[in-house]
Amino acid sequence: MTELSSVLRVPAAQYIRMSTEHQRYSLENQIAAIAEYAEARGFAIVQTYADAGKSGLSLKGRDGLKQLLSDVVTGERAYSAILVLDVSRWGRFQDADQSAHYEFICRDAGVAVQYCGEPFENDGSMVSTIVKNLKRVMASEYSRELSAKISRAQTQQARLGFKQGGPLPYGVRRMLISRDGRPRFLLGPGEEKGLSTDRVIYVPGPPEELKIVRRIFRMFVDQRRSISSIVRILNDERVPSTDGCLWAYRRVKTVLRSELMIGYYVYNRTNQKMRGTTKPNPPSLWVRTRVMEPIVDPKRFARAQREFGHKRGYGYTRRDMVKRLKRLFREKNNLTSAIIDNCPYTPCVQTYIDHFGNLRAAFATVGFQSPRAIAKRGRTYTDEELLNGIRRLHAKFGSITIGLINADRELPVYRVFAERFGSIIKAYELAGFPTTRKGTVTAARRTVSQLGPKHSDTELLDGIRRLHATFGYVSGALVDGDPSLPKHHVFEERFGSMLKAYELAGFPTTRGQTVRDGRIRARQLLREGLRYGPSKPRGERGVKPT
Repeated sequence: MTELSSVLRVPAAQYIRMSTEHQRYSLENQIAAIAEYAEARGFAIVQTYADAGKSGLSLKGRDGLKQLLSDVVTGERAYSAILVLDVSRWGRFQDADQSAHYEFICRDAGVAVQYCGEPFENDGSMVSTIVKNLKRVMASEYSRELSAKISRAQTQQARLGFKQGGPLPYGVRRMLISRDGRPRFLLGPGEEKGLSTDRVIYVPGPPEELKIVRRIFRMFVDQRRSISSIVRILNDERVPSTDGCLWAYRRVKTVLRSELMIGYYVYNRTNQKMRGTTKPNPPSLWVRTRVMEPIVDPKRFARAQREFGHKRGYGYTRRDMVKRLKRLFREKNNLTSAIIDNCPYTPCVQTYIDHFGNLRAAFATVGFQSPRAIAKRGRTYTDEELLNGIRRLHAKFGSITIGLINADRELPVYRVFAERFGSIIKAYELAGFPTTRKGTVTAARRTVSQLGPKHSDTELLDGIRRLHATFGYVSGALVDGDPSLPKHHVFEERFGSMLKAYELAGFPTTRGQTVRDGRIRARQLLREGLRYGPSKPRGERGVKPT
């Protein structure tokens, strides 16, 4: 009789979602509640779709729900019902019709959506329809109210001088302080506080970085060098940046523009409500707080800002730019990016690109055609020469980027590779370098030294097992913090994903679910007074700052 009832059960899929912010139910609790509902209603769970740590405000990033809808529409499914804990797990879409639309897609394909934790039956009756729509509106309104409360709290914390997220400019560090304001220790890249009562403040970086910051301002203000020439000088002298990467235009510009260089933390310049588009705020809404001693002289900083608005960028008219370029062409009888950036009376190369679209168009206004520009069209390169150039760059730098290709004088610009091979990614593959699903070259932003020594599959999986035995869970942060293991990117490249590596190490996972809830375990470790990781206590990395 038991076997017969099992056979007669209706096959169903379950959809579970957990947000990283203000989440009431964990994935395990949802699974337990859905299983109880399925047992009572005669359903048999045959498939699970999960979105762990995903907001319900939109469909973006919710691979589990996307796959569910795809399977329903294409008919590649073995179930006739979908079980969800409640309306808010299906989504907190700001447009209630969007949530209804996705449910209609399932229902139109013959798959019913059942809300296991709601007090109504989703049977299409008038009462259930009214209550369901009301629940959808309440779910979206909850998100709006929560967003407003968080925004007010973050603004107040910023007024007190506490960091509210975002990248750090060169020459600045983060200091963790206790509830009573006592400094604890400096936070490294990727590290976050572990206690909700702790706060993070800005402090000046090491003396050698402060010297570089002041030198950047001197070159920009006193020597009137362009940002591009400053970038080239720093890279030619092998001046290390904070993360070890090469200096770039944006990084130098951030140093010159950030008010942290004069000791002020400016917050709320932009807003992005409900995961919408980022919009600038009027200056009246900005929060500007003194948080540390100035790194550079405020007068020099003000001069740098005037340079940005007066003689840099669109402060030049097109006619004036052409006039200055003609003068430079007469003097040098040649034009290149380096010649323009080193000239004291012309704007930088980027400004010419912004005005004319590209340097070739700018050169044409003064009657100059670069011989190298002709070669860059790819007509003088064979396929093997182009691919050997990619291999040479990878051997030299340990990575491949469009910037490295464009900067190499022996190669054409990256567009030639894209035109010749169909795409720049295809060129990487033909050169023998595997690419990720996102289309970037494996380890493109990391040097060979960051990848560490080569490890066998067995050594990598044994490392995961050792971390799990020590901490009771495994996460990318724990892998990155272990000095005997490579970064978690290596695991992703070797096994396809971190979840796949967990499974191969012997730890079962559900679709989109991590091995264990790392936050809960880390809190237990803190309560027990245990250290986080093999080095000094650094707090729980998985808990976001508040």
